[in-house]
Amino acid sequence: HQLNNSIKNHKNILFKPKDTYRMAGGSRKNSKTEGMNHPSGVITYFHIKDFDKEKDTISLTYFNTKGDTIKSFSTSAKEKKDQLVDLKKGANQFNWNMRGDGAEKLKKMILWWANIDGPKAVPGTYKVSLSVNGEVSSQPFTILADPRAESSLQEMQQQFDFISSVNKTVDKAHQSIKKIRKINDQLKSFSTQYKDDEKTKKLVEKAKDLQKQFSAIEKELYQTKNRSGQDPLNFPIKLTNKLGHLNSLVGIGDFGPTAQDIKVKNELTKQIDEQLKAFDTLISEEINNFNKEFNALQLNYLFVED
Repeated sequence: HQLNNSIKNHKNILFKPKDTYRMAGGSRKNSKTEGMNHPSGVITYFHIKDFDKEKDTISLTYFNTKGDTIKSFSTSAKEKKDQLVDLKKGANQFNWNMRGDGAEKLKKMILWWANIDGPKAVPGTYKVSLSVNGEVSSQPFTILADPRAESSLQEMQQQFDFISSVNKTVDKAHQSIKKIRKINDQLKSFSTQYKDDEKTKKLVEKAKDLQKQFSAIEKELYQTKNRSGQDPLNFPIKLTNKLGHLNSLVGIGDFGPTAQDIKVKNELTKQIDEQLKAFDTLISEEINNFNKEFNALQLNYLFVED
């Protein structure tokens, strides 16, 4: 009764999460034959005195010991994975899986046994903040190592750093693929629009050649023939998938990467960097020259058919 009265006298309250183990596995609700496991994450409890779904903006943000943001969830987030849902007036509960953002997976991208999620947080002291329409309250919490873990904190940190490094490389490559696809769409549109114009014949041929060069880079980074989850059985995985698969292997348990893992990572990263260097060269030289020739011909940027 005293606790309820205390809550009523405050606008919003963020309760300190309990120390949490790095628990593996999952839980299944509503089973009639077995019990349900404790959720594997940081369970954050908070109380909202008033809540209007249409007007209020609420967020939960998790920070590391340096004060850097690891992950933020909000009612106004555009991405579904970043949204706070099912909030209500009064007591609420949110479970953070102890991971930040990983590498971006492009739409319809099919990867074989690849993990590009953020790495698990290393045991230590962290902070969570609740923001309700700009009013912020914070609480510290501690992530504890699983008492059964055979790995040292140093090895767990090595795993965290390894996966973070891989994700950084994969994300950079995927962002370049996204740019390649946009550029090729524009080059294709140009070729279609001016295919019958005699004065643009050479430039159209150049556009087609550039498409091939950009596509060649994409095909080295990602297996573009994949259309379903079974396709990787028929078509070999490419560079970013190989790095993502390495993450899957290193992320098993709490162990740090082996010397072989590091060697493979360095080799794959080198190959990806070579492709990204070729991409940057095409952008800085060939696309720049293409635009100069386009402007010199004083072509219409927009074309409307009768």
